Formats: sequence, structure tokens, C-alpha cells
Amino acid sequence: MVKSIIETFLKSLQGQFIIGGLTVAGIAYFSNNLSNAALSGIIGALPVGMPSSVFVDDSKVEAYALNLLIMSVPLFIATFTNWFFISKMKFSKYKSVGLSMCIFLGSSLLLLLFK
Repeated sequence: MVKSIIETFLKSLQGQFIIGGLTVAGIAYFSNNLSNAALSGIIGALPVGMPSSVFVDDSKVEAYALNLLIMSVPLFIATFTNWFFISKMKFSKYKSVGLSMCIFLGSSLLLLLFK
């Protein structure tokens, strides 16, 4: 019975929204409040797409996991450019994140076209 309640919660949009919000808020909290920058980076880089596999239908989870793997390439490129824009080009974090997200979307679409 308890398992059924938990499964129902995890499969509901409200449950997924709460879990996602807590994840993002937790990452932000720990990244801002830990004195160890390396540990903050580990927490900030938590692969939120991987735990979301539990929300994907069993018949689609294998393809979802493969696409997560494939999308790690554009994610790496975007993360690198974000670091480069902030540290080497001295962009504001807002401009850097915006441009890096555009690079992520562009490289993801290119990868999708040639997949």
C-alpha cells in the first residue's frame, strides 16, 4: 500500500514538480553555502536527467537513457563555453548562461539531425 502511494506520487505531475524543485533548490543552496568549491561543483553537476528516468515509461526508458548519453556531448560543450565566457572573456553570468544555453540547444539540434 505504501509503495502504491509513493509510486502514484512519483508518477504525478505535482510529485515530479516538487521533486524537481527540491533538487534545483538543493543544488543552489549547497553550491552557495559550501566553502569547498570542488564539492559545490560536484553538487551543481548532479545529473538531474538520470534520476528522472524513474518518471519515464518502462517501454521508453532504454531510448531515454541512450539519448541522455548522447546529449552529454552538447552538455559538455555548453558547460565548457559557460566556464570560458565567465573566466576568460569576463562575461556576466547572465550573458554567459544565456549564450551557453543557446550553444547547448544549437549543438543538440545539430546532433539530433545527424543521429
